[in-house]
Amino acid sequence: MTKYLRHPDQPTETDIRLVDGVFVKATHFRHAGMFAPQHAHQFAHLSYIASGAVRVTADDTLVGEFKAPASIVIPARVMHLFETLAPDTVVLCIHNADHADPDGEPPIAAAHALELED
Repeated sequence: MTKYLRHPDQPTETDIRLVDGVFVKATHFRHAGMFAPQHAHQFAHLSYIASGAVRVTADDTLVGEFKAPASIVIPARVMHLFETLAPDTVVLCIHNADHADPDGEPPIAAAHALELED
């Protein structure tokens, strides 16, 4: 597994909304070179790059580089990782809320697998 350096300023979840069966979580990455930990969801979802730019890998394969505005379909049970390529990148993760866990969050099929070094 690749090891990544832990950025001292971790991304923040800036907004979580649940409206009419749609779950949306916004994550703000202040700097280029930050990572969203690798994980897989039980169901397919959409990731929307609202600002900035990202490099996306899925199941250890490069999907591509995306500059806002852009949407990326993430299939069910696929390990995915976002690396920011620009400061002030915002990624919206959009899920069907009908599939939510009891805590309201989208179900995770595989635990975070990003190994960070300090």
